[in-house]
Amino acid sequence: MVDKPIVEEFLESHNMDYLFLLLANLEVRRLDSLPSSVKNKFTKKITEMALYNVAKNEIPDFMSEQEESIITDD
Repeated sequence: MVDKPIVEEFLESHNMDYLFLLLANLEVRRLDSLPSSVKNKFTKKITEMALYNVAKNEIPDFMSEQEESIITDD
């Protein structure tokens, strides 16, 4: 008999809610660590954006978007 890994068993028994919230918290930290010039362009609260990004499994790269806008402005 092969035992399931502890983490996998925990996540299965808690309906993945813990993992979702953990990933959302990491996304909040990532968004909060961006430069203020990038954060000033956000139209929503950081927590709302983080939950949306994790739910959609789309993590945008705001730094490359800012670099592209600087290049096109020159």
